[in-house]
Amino acid sequence: MKNYNVKKYECCFLINQHIFEKEFEAIQQKAMNVFLHFIADKNYGLGIKLFRFDIYVEPNINFGRQTDSVYSACAHLSAHIDKQLFDKVSDDEKLKLVLNASLILVKYLEQRVPLPKDFNADNLFEDYKEYLKSQSLLLDQTETDRAIIKFFDTTRFIFRRTETIEVDKSKIYIDLNQVQDHINNEIAGKTFGKSVNTVDFGFELYDFNGGFATFLKQTENYKRYGTKYKNYLVVKHFDYSEIKNLDEQQQYRLLKAKILEGINDYDDLKRKPKDFNKVGFYNIMENILNTYEKQKKLTLIPNSII
Repeated sequence: MKNYNVKKYECCFLINQHIFEKEFEAIQQKAMNVFLHFIADKNYGLGIKLFRFDIYVEPNINFGRQTDSVYSACAHLSAHIDKQLFDKVSDDEKLKLVLNASLILVKYLEQRVPLPKDFNADNLFEDYKEYLKSQSLLLDQTETDRAIIKFFDTTRFIFRRTETIEVDKSKIYIDLNQVQDHINNEIAGKTFGKSVNTVDFGFELYDFNGGFATFLKQTENYKRYGTKYKNYLVVKHFDYSEIKNLDEQQQYRLLKAKILEGINDYDDLKRKPKDFNKVGFYNIMENILNTYEKQKKLTLIPNSII
């Protein structure tokens, strides 16, 4: 559900957008109207033109859903609202919770997301806060802390995936989405120094003797550190001709070994960031991956890897 401000800005509120049945469309529309009324006569620069607020209200919080970025003039921001609290209040109070979640996300945008040079997020946050206060829509700090779930200081792990058309998905049994969500739920709120916010793991699956091998092998064991986004990227290759013959447990253990190997590859970076506890991150990741294997009791039941 989207609306347009003909002058400068657009906004979009999505509540539980991962669920097909849309229960909160009226609240989404009201939140949109409030935000657009606030921002209609403002000018914070045109580096961001669309604000997308993804709000999740679910019994079990999945921090893997929380992704935040600015791309192609769109600020994509996400947070959770405590479901127990949300469910027991009126629609007017639900609207207030959603708007205050968006305020927290504007603050997060200001403090944690790399911004276009011509965009003034500082003024946006202060003005939006004052606007909500003037409309009797602002929660106090205690209420906000109780209701809105958003870690400002945390670490994220993301699979960056490449898969060629020669891969038969029915022969791949591990679910990378589940593994990624499990990792992010376990490391939510944890940091390992100020230099690395995100670990990007390049998962490249292809036949090492197939038609794409010559092209793809160029990125094998590639690694770099990005200062702008504070991310460590490492790429690992998986031979489809080998992995297709493994059972689920063997495939998972190969994945686990490659992830841990990739973390250790950090030591071989030519230019390392100053503040990253690689040993601490390795140790907690090893424990998380071992725990996942025990919890899942990995079997031969096939799942989708993508």
